[in-house]
Amino acid sequence: MRALRFHKTGSLDDLRLEEISTPSLAAGEVLVRVRAAAINPSDVKNVQGKMHQTTVPRIPGRDFAGVVVGGSDELSGNPFLARAEI
Repeated sequence: MRALRFHKTGSLDDLRLEEISTPSLAAGEVLVRVRAAAINPSDVKNVQGKMHQTTVPRIPGRDFAGVVVGGSDELSGNPFLARAEI
């Protein structure tokens, strides 16, 4: 799968589109095939290192929409929307 990630903070130039492994799911988690994502101001601050709790590597973008594709037969195929509240 593809992900926009950064491995160090400081500059938006550090963002890279990378191929990564599909994550393993823990109990109660679902896998979402993201169809649309947004980078909001807090994500920019995160990449720039202005949020001191940031750990790397990290995938910015807490606002996204997609379809559940794994982790729950009951939820599989359902639309999913995540929106970060700040």
